[in-house]
Formats: sequence, C-alpha cells, structure tokens
Amino acid sequence: MMIFWIGTALAAVWFLQGFAYGKFWDKGLTARLFFSKGEIREGEEGELCEIVENRKMLPLPVLHVNVQVDRSFVFRTSERTAVSDQTYRRDIFALLPWQRITRILPFTGTKRGYYRCRQVELVGQDLFFHGPYVKKVEQDACLYVFPAEVPTEEIQAACQEMLGDYWNKRSLFEDPFSFRGIRDYQAGDGMRQVNWKASARSGELKVNVLENTAMARARILLNLKEDTIWTEEILLESVIRIGAAAALMWLDKGIPAGICTNGPDVVTGEPVMVEAGAGPEHGRTILQALSRINLKGAEGKRNAKDTGLWESLEAEETYFYTMVLYISCSSHSEDLEHLEALRRKGASVLWIWPYTSRQEAFSGSAADTGCYQGQIRRWRVEE
Repeated sequence: MMIFWIGTALAAVWFLQGFAYGKFWDKGLTARLFFSKGEIREGEEGELCEIVENRKMLPLPVLHVNVQVDRSFVFRTSERTAVSDQTYRRDIFALLPWQRITRILPFTGTKRGYYRCRQVELVGQDLFFHGPYVKKVEQDACLYVFPAEVPTEEIQAACQEMLGDYWNKRSLFEDPFSFRGIRDYQAGDGMRQVNWKASARSGELKVNVLENTAMARARILLNLKEDTIWTEEILLESVIRIGAAAALMWLDKGIPAGICTNGPDVVTGEPVMVEAGAGPEHGRTILQALSRINLKGAEGKRNAKDTGLWESLEAEETYFYTMVLYISCSSHSEDLEHLEALRRKGASVLWIWPYTSRQEAFSGSAADTGCYQGQIRRWRVEE
C-alpha cells in the first residue's frame, strides 16, 4: 500500500509540475545577446555576451541557449559548437528563481564582414527533464569586422608616389603652397599655421589655409571584378584591405578621401560608395562601408556589379586636384579606357595591382597595358 501511495504522489507531482512548466516555463524568461565591441579588425578578438534571466518562482533546471553565428567566428572554447554553413553555438544554463546569468564568449573574427545575430533559441526542460519547451527571442546584435591591416611601409610608399606626381603636375601651373584663406584652429594644427594677426583681431586662434590642403582630394576606386573564374578570393580581399589602408593614410595627411567600388552592399545590394570627406569619423565610415561589401551572392558566386565604379568620377567638372588610386587585379580593357581617360583629363592616377606567387606577376610597363599610360605599382599578396 505504501508503494501505491508513493507512486500516486510521484505521479501527481509529475503531472502538476509538467502542467506548470508547460504553461509557465517561459514566463519572465528573457535572453539578450550583444557584442561587447561593435567593431573589430579582421583577426582580432571580440566577445559575444549572453544574458539570461528567470524572473519567476519556477526554476529552470536545464536551459539550452542556441545561437546562430557565422562560421568565421572561431570561439576560444568550441566543444559545444556545431559547424556547417553557419556556426550553432549551444550553451547550457541552470536558473534558480529570480536569477540572472551573464556569460562572455571570446572569439576571433577571421573574416571581414558585417554580421548580425537576429535570434536566440531557448530550449527548456522541467524537473524530470521532460520537454522540450522551445521559445525564440528576436535579437539585433551587430558586428563590423573591418578589413585587416596591410604593411604600413608599402601603403606609405604608394601614397607618397601619388603625392609626388600630384605636386609635379601642379607646380607647372601654380604655387602649391599659395594662400587660400583662413579658418578656425582645430586640434592637430601646427603652430606654424597660426595666423597671429587674424587671431588677435578675432580673439580666437585662426590658421592659414593653403592651396594644397584646401583643394587636394583622393578618390579610391576598388574594382572587384575578375579576369577569370580562377581569381582567388584573397586577391579581392586584398583590394579591399589596400583601399582601406590608403583611405586612412590620406585622411591622416589631412586630405579628403572617398571610396568608389563595384562591390554590392550586403544590406542594400547597391554598389558601396562613400563620398570624399575628412576626419577620424569619416575613416570609421569608410571602414564600415568596406566591411559590408558582399563578394559572393546567394549561390556562392562572385557578386561584383558591372556599373557604379566610374559614374561618380566622370560626373566631376574638374580633375586638376584629384588623385585617383585604382586598385584592381583585373585588366579589363573597358576599365583601363576609363582610367586612362581620367589621367588625360588631369587627374593624378596610380594603379595598384595585387598578385600572388601562384600567378604570373603583371609586367607593369605602360606599353603592356594597351591604352593605359599611367603609373602602375605591383603589390605582392602573401597567401
């Protein structure tokens, strides 16, 4: 008889707790997912943070938190990670009543891109490990993985080469350091630029604006089309990395820089463009835009557009103060015709040609390029 009553009591407990969990298991249950830093460099470490909270009297002895992230995220601990086209990260929690648990998951972002975690799946069980009970919680965790850095010496040499050509052309027509105007003092301006008379009259520091800093601008063209289907992805990524480094270099020199590409934005689908601007915040805008370039379409095919690279430049009225840095591992004749046309209109043009050891290096002389007669700089990409 005792066994009967014990069995009856256990059955009642099992039934009642099953009813309670079936009806109330997700009441007051919240989950939040976010990245501790919204921006990291390719190859740097970031942190994915999970916060799970149980705001009710009913405990949760087992709660699985399933998160889908890109497979390029390499977690420091991967024993609970399943990898396919995406990475499914599963963490197990045990929550007491009115308890909050925070976990920080370090990972390395191994590939440039713009990543969003849109959903967390919560899978619970009752006191007898019966279930599962499933709840999906919408999220909006975003992460920019900026392009990896390139050797500083090489990009400095390329920019210096363009500046030399720029000033050589302009010195034939004007004094590159001619006075153009006066503006307010900004952090980083040298004391030699201060106009003391104007500062005394206004009561605030004023600096001289010279022709070179007032008029020069850099336009960086990233051609992400391929010559053949065998073009390696590392070359296209190198085009983006070099473009990012060049933009930051120009901005650091105080020269406004803009980016034109034929690579589609992963969000809008339109070619990524950033108008010329200046300052540290503009550099961040450029890095974010380059992170969002999608090299592959839905079927895994390369995704560069045929339009968008030249239109904005060809609409300009003057090229006299424009430095055009063209970065491409492609030698399509149509693109070279556009590039040569810009050079003939007065722009200072440099073509950076990335290549790998498995390719025959581009010969680089003007005669070998057909219509293009400007400067070429070869850039070896380490695999």
